[in-house]
Amino acid sequence: MSPTTSSALAVVGYASLDSATSTTHFRGVDATSILRRPLRSDTPSIGGIAHLVAAAAANGAEVMAVSWIGHDRNGGLWRSALLETGASDAGLAVHGERSPSATMLEIESGGTICFFDPGTCHPERLDDGQVAVLRAAGTVLLTVAPRSLTEHVLDELPPDVRLVWAVKHDADAYDGALVRRLLARADAVSFARGERPFLEAQGPLSSSVRPGTVLLETLGAEGVRWEVAGEGRSGSLTVERVSAADTTGAGDTFIGTAAADLARLPSDSALTDETLDELVARASAAARDLLLSRATTRPHEPAPHDGAPQNEGVTHAER
Repeated sequence: MSPTTSSALAVVGYASLDSATSTTHFRGVDATSILRRPLRSDTPSIGGIAHLVAAAAANGAEVMAVSWIGHDRNGGLWRSALLETGASDAGLAVHGERSPSATMLEIESGGTICFFDPGTCHPERLDDGQVAVLRAAGTVLLTVAPRSLTEHVLDELPPDVRLVWAVKHDADAYDGALVRRLLARADAVSFARGERPFLEAQGPLSSSVRPGTVLLETLGAEGVRWEVAGEGRSGSLTVERVSAADTTGAGDTFIGTAAADLARLPSDSALTDETLDELVARASAAARDLLLSRATTRPHEPAPHDGAPQNEGVTHAER
């Protein structure tokens, strides 16, 4: 892990107002799929980096958000919800007339499709205030953002600031060169099992990251696997499924909680197997609690300190 003198966590990425719907079977292009809920919610949830921010703040981190909204009502709602988490909005920039929004189509037979409107609020580069936030942080949690802005984050990131990359499979946001650059710089990479081919399109993941980089792979209802690159160390936690009508934000809650733990690590702290097991268990528990709050079928006796990450839903984690 990179040395750092600050425990503050900066979270960088898109803002979004999210709606979620579902279908039993997605029948593909030029066919009709029957929705089980309205396509767009009258009261969309606050998404984008908000799930990451909320989870990190709930885990005790000093959080600074770096994002972009428009001069519209939705942008104001997003900022208000962000501040309610206890995070700072010092890195929030306002441009244009329309804030980002998304609609998630959850397919009950497996998988999720995301339709994202980026709005009209993104400049080509970070402003001075956002750069100052990055330089004041000890750890930066970076998720999907416009490609030019992600590149500028990497340009401005001091070498002693830890970088945690929360991967999103988005070919518009990441070309091959940017994926390679992120993997070479990251101190920790969190990704879903289905995103591994995206990361390994140009070579094995273990050879694309620096020795000591922490790899966190969520496996849906099968749990979480962790690995420390180049050190021959790995571990896994298994999980019990939770059936939830809306799984939006579960994966982000997992990595937001984990990033808060990483941000608190002193620069000379060793990441032992026990430390990583505990980190994954706490992050899984936070995601589990989110899912249980929406669960349609609850387990008989959920474990109070274990849990699960990922869109398929999880509750009980075991070493």
